[in-house]
Amino acid sequence: MTVEHHPISGGTLEAYPLEGGPGTPLVVLGGVETGFRLLAGTEQVLDRRWQPRSAARPVTIIGRPIPDDPNDAERMMHPRVIADAMAGVLRERDLGPVAIEAESGGGRISLWLAVDHPDLVERLVLASVASETPPDSPMAERMGRWIQLAETGEWGAFFAAMAQQMKAASEVEAGSFATAARLQPRPATPERFIGELKATLDPSSFVTDRLGEISVPTLVLAGEQDQVVPLASTQLVAQRIPGAHLVTDPECGHTVRSSFRRYDELVEAFLAEGD
Repeated sequence: MTVEHHPISGGTLEAYPLEGGPGTPLVVLGGVETGFRLLAGTEQVLDRRWQPRSAARPVTIIGRPIPDDPNDAERMMHPRVIADAMAGVLRERDLGPVAIEAESGGGRISLWLAVDHPDLVERLVLASVASETPPDSPMAERMGRWIQLAETGEWGAFFAAMAQQMKAASEVEAGSFATAARLQPRPATPERFIGELKATLDPSSFVTDRLGEISVPTLVLAGEQDQVVPLASTQLVAQRIPGAHLVTDPECGHTVRSSFRRYDELVEAFLAEGD
């Protein structure tokens, strides 16, 4: 399969589709680090991670918008703007209603999709998700520091910090970020990452007050050792969505998809209920 490029207002949205079984189509959204690079060129990595999920259903991985003008990144990376762009692509591809599997920053996008375009969402899996970033919180302070390091190009220090903050309790450091810190690479599209972080701090991106409108089955997963999105923030999401089911892992950090025990088993069982 090849990465698709869908025109949206002000840019392009990438989508990587995997053919699959007869179950409800699944759309996958990653965290804000998705903005570091394009989906095109990462097909082998995406295949390894998501082919197993496609055994039961078609899977589409959605990237972050690619602005025509990099200076427009902050506007286009607003979670609600991304959700609207996604809705257009899903309707264009005649994909709705779909199940959504979203992690971290992708979770806030999926929450906006669910409240603004409820006809497109049938089921939600939310991992390490916060519906708001209070301005006086450690989470906002941490993101502010990330923005500062990224804007000044201090990528070695940035990835070293991420390697510590993303880790699970049993890990010395989060491997992929630790490797990046040692190599000190410059992300291919840092303006998208920076733009989304800034947009996530904007109160207009907060969706907490509308979570009660979500009526689809929702599975919320959180690591109790999460240093990026506090457990209380993810618990708030689960409490505000009617009927949401929260499962936590006492040893897991922020990288729920890779370090949460029985993650794939839990998600597959939940998705199968919808199929």
